[in-house]
Amino acid sequence: AMNLHEGGTAFYEFPTIDDEKAFKDMYRSAMDNLPVDEATAERIVDEANDAFGMNMKLFNELEGNLVKAIGQMLFNTLTRRRMRGSTEPGLATAE
Repeated sequence: AMNLHEGGTAFYEFPTIDDEKAFKDMYRSAMDNLPVDEATAERIVDEANDAFGMNMKLFNELEGNLVKAIGQMLFNTLTRRRMRGSTEPGLATAE
């Protein structure tokens, strides 16, 4: 939908991780066993939630800009006047 070119979603690809479930389980276990107090754990969760929220806003903005660009192109196409000497097929007027 966002017309991403090659590599646009590369941050979702992890070619060196053979078993994603095993990796996620190991990662979660490591995070669960960090020696942090409750206040630090809350700050980590707050920071993660902030980062997640910013990512959502970024994707919404990118998608919104795409929709806006498509809408502008459609509007321009629908409102374009026939112009003498236009190089676009069907827009040149006869004299």
